[in-house]
Amino acid sequence: MLIDERPIGRLVIPPTKDFVDSMEGRNKENVWKCLMNEDFRKIGVYGMGGVGKTTIMKNIHNLLLEEKGKFDSVFWVTIPKPFNVMTLQKDIGKKLKLSLSDLEDETTRASKLYAMLSRKKRYVLILDDLWEAFSLDSVGIPEPTGSNGCKLVLTTRSLEVCRSMECKDVKVELLSEQEALTLFFSKAVGHDTMLSPEVEEIATKVAKECACLPLAIVTVAGSMRGLNGKRDWRNALNRLISLTKDIIDGENCDIPVEGLIEYWIAEEFIADLDSVEAKFDEGHAILRKLTSASLLECSTDAEGQESVKMHDLIRDMGLKITQISPRFMVKSGVYLENIPYEEWSEDLKRISLMGCDIQELPMRPPDCPRLATLLLGANRLSEIPDSFFAYIRGLEVLDLSYNRIKSLPESISNLENLHALILAECKNIEYVPSLEKMKALKVFKLTYSRIKKAPKGIEELVNLRELDLSYNRNLETFPSSLLHRLSKLQCLRFEKTPVKVLAKDLVCLRQLKVVNIRLHNIPELTAYVTSQQVQGLEKYHLVVGEIELRDDFRLSYGEKVVRIDIESEPYRCGVDKVVLPNNVTYLELVGFHDFISLSTIPGLKNATHLCTVEVWFCDGLESIFSSSSFSEDGEISLRTVEDFSLFNLPRFRVLFDGIAPPRNISFNLKRLILSGCDSVKNIFPVQLLQNFPNLEVLDVNECRNVEDVIVGEEEMSDSNTITLPRLRELYFDSLPRLKSIYTGIMVCESVERITVHGCPMVRRLPLSLHMNNDQATAPPALEYIGGRKEWWESLEWDDPVTKTILQPFLRGWA
Repeated sequence: MLIDERPIGRLVIPPTKDFVDSMEGRNKENVWKCLMNEDFRKIGVYGMGGVGKTTIMKNIHNLLLEEKGKFDSVFWVTIPKPFNVMTLQKDIGKKLKLSLSDLEDETTRASKLYAMLSRKKRYVLILDDLWEAFSLDSVGIPEPTGSNGCKLVLTTRSLEVCRSMECKDVKVELLSEQEALTLFFSKAVGHDTMLSPEVEEIATKVAKECACLPLAIVTVAGSMRGLNGKRDWRNALNRLISLTKDIIDGENCDIPVEGLIEYWIAEEFIADLDSVEAKFDEGHAILRKLTSASLLECSTDAEGQESVKMHDLIRDMGLKITQISPRFMVKSGVYLENIPYEEWSEDLKRISLMGCDIQELPMRPPDCPRLATLLLGANRLSEIPDSFFAYIRGLEVLDLSYNRIKSLPESISNLENLHALILAECKNIEYVPSLEKMKALKVFKLTYSRIKKAPKGIEELVNLRELDLSYNRNLETFPSSLLHRLSKLQCLRFEKTPVKVLAKDLVCLRQLKVVNIRLHNIPELTAYVTSQQVQGLEKYHLVVGEIELRDDFRLSYGEKVVRIDIESEPYRCGVDKVVLPNNVTYLELVGFHDFISLSTIPGLKNATHLCTVEVWFCDGLESIFSSSSFSEDGEISLRTVEDFSLFNLPRFRVLFDGIAPPRNISFNLKRLILSGCDSVKNIFPVQLLQNFPNLEVLDVNECRNVEDVIVGEEEMSDSNTITLPRLRELYFDSLPRLKSIYTGIMVCESVERITVHGCPMVRRLPLSLHMNNDQATAPPALEYIGGRKEWWESLEWDDPVTKTILQPFLRGWA
């Protein structure tokens, strides 16, 4: 090892790359030797979490891919958590490009995998992060032998797993304490920085918490690089410990970002700001810092919802830190039926027992005077002993969500220090004791329950910031006098409850920033929308009528929504009486029969932020845009809208009625859905498409008289080509008279999905092929073409090659 003589405090730092190469090299060499040894067919690489097992195997995986002569194939599969044979079979099948049906049982799937793997020779199968032994036969993995030339390599924390799987075990060694300190300092302060003895002492404490594990050292040290002076280091150490404590949850679990920030707000880890949006911004800023420091992994699901995951090593470190008094008890995701009374010790400060299948709590009330946080969500609790909360009166955050509790014990009323009471989706709750003494309460969430009246004493919650009583379908009334007392309320949600409120009761809540409520009628909507308060709202969802939220509706952060169902109102108003906030982003109209074109509605003239419009059962509506609504300066209403969804409109005929807009005017439309619009004969005149350059999704279904999707001008030649550069999806269903999608050629380089179903008269798919160096291929983004096989075979092609190239993308139905 080369030594750099530049000192840092009392340490001598070697160049990091040389050090890391040396440290990884000796472990990697041991694994490589076993892999190249013909006597070892199954190899188990084991060691503590974060010691570098996965990193070593990734390096070896890449080496095997580069050195073609040693093995024919290399497959990497990460073991699912919790371990599941069906999931593992599916993951291996994906690597082999073998489709396994969810309808097949384990034995059938194992037979298919076994047959596929048996046909392959000289492969290496790497199974990463195995926690328990399993039978190779049960999954469908052939035994590696000298005759088939195959190898199985697994990584695990357990030597016992290696031995149960009959592997040659290879231990990945820890760093020595000196090596750990050397690596930490090289990553945290570099080679050119002198540390004072005081700072070095603090930094050494942090390094020792990393338990000689390379991943922990590199991650934590990287997050502290650039700190100056002992105050910075001490603050960073305290901050790291605090954040680690506040984010610890189930191992290897995705934690929803919004929910995590809500916990932080409840714990007052985030300052009590005047703005709800500002609190969440602060939470996101903290998470960004943790993510950029590699302390957290961030992911986003298909619906755009963000989650974070703590590496199990970092979580283990956090748990180790929290063993020092005051202690944490964290067993989230661990199967438990109960927690013995003895484990509820006096020095506990935070307890997280979420998702543990707990069915009962100790009958003897636990004595935990320092307990501040108790998270018992997602268990199977049906009752809580009457005196359970008698000796934990310092509790500040209590979460009993997703349990089967029918009523809460009276002892909960004495939790005078409680800041947050969270009862989300407690679908059996019928009774909540008086909240009168909980004057410190800032967050009260009770959703999907069976309560019929607001809990007693709710008007005494003078410090309440958030009240969420959504989805309580039996909750008939919420007296306005109660709202008047909640003067500090910032967030009010009555989503999908029968409760209706008056504008004057909302206006008195001067700190309100987020609201989701149902108003009595359109005059009340007008009174509220024209109040000064609405302009300061950060997020609102205002409903008039008995309109129901569909399951797929998601109110994302920052949206501003108005939804009106005039059909259910006893005193009906015309659409010209509707007044909307200028910053509304989502509008839904149901049952208005007195207007012909959407763009002529007076309330939409100034709605320049509007992105989504849904219209249902409006019998008089004939078009979206009308040239009669053009302003004198040429402005057209609804140009900003990205998403139009039109349902069951019997007279709807065209998108644009009257004189077509000039070619230099572009609309922002990205997604268009037409369903149950039986007066429509065609969707787009070809010359109008140039005004919609951003179109991504076109969905037309159950429109009985549609004959053409895109109609060309008569004087245009049949060879005309149109380009839709951003189009991703075409969906046509139940269009019995549809003859043509387009008579020319459509160039759609971004198209991903095409579905044609229930359109028996369509005989041509006008999709252009992609040209790559004079070689015709399918559009590069294409994933599938959906349609019945007999329809596909009936299609007529300008060039038979097109059918051949597109055939592999067909997902046909019998």
